Amino acid sequence: MDKSLESKVLSIQQLSPNVRQFRLSYALSDQFIPGQFIMLDLPIQAAFTTRSYSIASAPNKEGWIELCIVQKPDGPGTAFLFENVEVGSLLMVSEPQGKFVLAEKGVDLCFVATGTGVAPFRAMIQELIATHNSLPTSVTLVFGNRYLKDILYQEEWMALAEKDVNFNFIPVLSREENWDGARGYVHDYYLPLAQLNSAVYFYLCGWTSMVREAKNRLKALGFSRKQLKFELYD
Repeated sequence: MDKSLESKVLSIQQLSPNVRQFRLSYALSDQFIPGQFIMLDLPIQAAFTTRSYSIASAPNKEGWIELCIVQKPDGPGTAFLFENVEVGSLLMVSEPQGKFVLAEKGVDLCFVATGTGVAPFRAMIQELIATHNSLPTSVTLVFGNRYLKDILYQEEWMALAEKDVNFNFIPVLSREENWDGARGYVHDYYLPLAQLNSAVYFYLCGWTSMVREAKNRLKALGFSRKQLKFELYD
């Protein structure tokens, strides 16, 4: 990392069976763009000791950021974070990085996410609301997971959908049996929007296979590179 900052773990919240939210003190909490990520330099035995995580909260002047981290089997980085890190622990954190940010203003948006790929979209949505008091344009979040228990920030998304007419939340589950909502994979649920509105800007983040397929499908419909932004989360 070019420059690292010492950060204290302020809180840890279990979001799902294998995902935790870590709130960290951060001196640059008001100096990043939603969608950017930071890198943690961890004291682990591995060829590379840094791990990157998107910031899952909007910029603020209160001195903290939130990270949404999934525990990976046999992953030394998340093993350390889940087994050794507790409230009060100190971590080394990089400056904000990345270009996966909102590039256009005043356009309709469709965020397509799987798993912890929803993290940068949470930061973007929070910032849009903080800046405009509500969402200034139509924002659709198509969020794919396997089971109901895997939907991160579900109550938050549902409350926002009830409060703001510009927000449309579409949770899609592929393996849940007792589920009356959208089933299968995300592609069946963002494509109708793409076919109805060729001016939408799509942001894709999550599992590599999903992102690549979505990008190819949208390109085939005529969406330009300018309208498609993506980040892989595998």
